[in-house]
Amino acid sequence: GIVVSGYARFGDNCRIRNGVVVGLKNVDEHAAPTIGNDVDIGAGAKLLGAIKVGNRVCIGANAVVLVDVPDDSIAVGVPAVVRPRKPLAQ
Repeated sequence: GIVVSGYARFGDNCRIRNGVVVGLKNVDEHAAPTIGNDVDIGAGAKLLGAIKVGNRVCIGANAVVLVDVPDDSIAVGVPAVVRPRKPLAQ
């Protein structure tokens, strides 16, 4: 199952795999993630709190994202470490 907070906002062309949670970090705060365009969220990932995920971002499987992720980045690990994406070979 996929769990998505009603407060979350998604851009265009996002891929969300099974076991993903997009929601509140604390029950008292009514702020959930804002996700940009062309974001790929791996299976089992958790995106929690009032964070912003930029455009063209990849979130790794089982990552726990608690911080903002800028455009053209990847986030992997528990807690997630954010790194710039390598440009595609041409």
